[in-house]
Amino acid sequence: MIRRLLALLLAWPLTASGQPEVDVAPVEVGADPADAPEAAPTPEVPLAPTAADVDAVHAPDRRLEAWRTRFDALTERALGRTAKRVRYDWRKDWIQAGLNGGLPAELNNYNSLRAGAFVRVPIQDLLLAFELHYVFVSADESADKIALTPYRQPGRPDRFELDVGVSLPLAEGIVTAVPDFMPATQLVLSAQFDFRYLIYPGAYAGLDFLETLRALVDNEFSDQELQNIDDQRLPGMAIDRARYHLLTGLGLDLYFQSGLFISPRMLIHLPLTSATKLYLGLELDVAVGMSF
Repeated sequence: MIRRLLALLLAWPLTASGQPEVDVAPVEVGADPADAPEAAPTPEVPLAPTAADVDAVHAPDRRLEAWRTRFDALTERALGRTAKRVRYDWRKDWIQAGLNGGLPAELNNYNSLRAGAFVRVPIQDLLLAFELHYVFVSADESADKIALTPYRQPGRPDRFELDVGVSLPLAEGIVTAVPDFMPATQLVLSAQFDFRYLIYPGAYAGLDFLETLRALVDNEFSDQELQNIDDQRLPGMAIDRARYHLLTGLGLDLYFQSGLFISPRMLIHLPLTSATKLYLGLELDVAVGMSF
């Protein structure tokens, strides 16, 4: 009994030291050590992973690199039912040019049709436009009947119009057209601000150099100028004296990937002088052009 207690006391330090316990057979005091049974083998403790092992596990898989696509490239592709990239950055254009036409609606009984050409230049987030148009004016049946009376209504005969405008983008994005075979486009909604200068052929006849310069900057047509173009007015028309005015409204620009664009817009006339009798006119026009 004493020998067995001594054997347990000798094995106690090994189990309390934190080392793996080893099955130790009891050894009798005075026994030959060669006759003692062999101890069980110590289990191997796995080693901690090295930095090289971690890098090998987390190394990127390059096998699919040829089929991967960057996220920004995916956003450039068409959305919905479209099949190709459609985003068009008009700010990178050097110049935009085209033709446009419109239907000015004045508060009178005359029909007007305007047609001309324009050039637009992108300047950062703005579009600066220069336009030259010719306006054809005709009288309807009501105007002919008014001409038989002493009454006259304000109007403007055939003329040239020189416009300088600015487009301020308000919203833009890619849109899918209807019907389906139409390609998707880049749509830009813009606020429009135009300054329009009216030019009547023959209005400066009989004016000397200084009078012509003064007339060019005056906001009203002089009596001499109105007399020079009196033969151009339509029956029952009293020519409006305003030489220039402002226009403001909204416009849409639909850009195709090829650079072709279509731009409908709606403008309202704002008078700059109290001499005018045509106050709030409405104008609808559409432009077609190419970007370069």
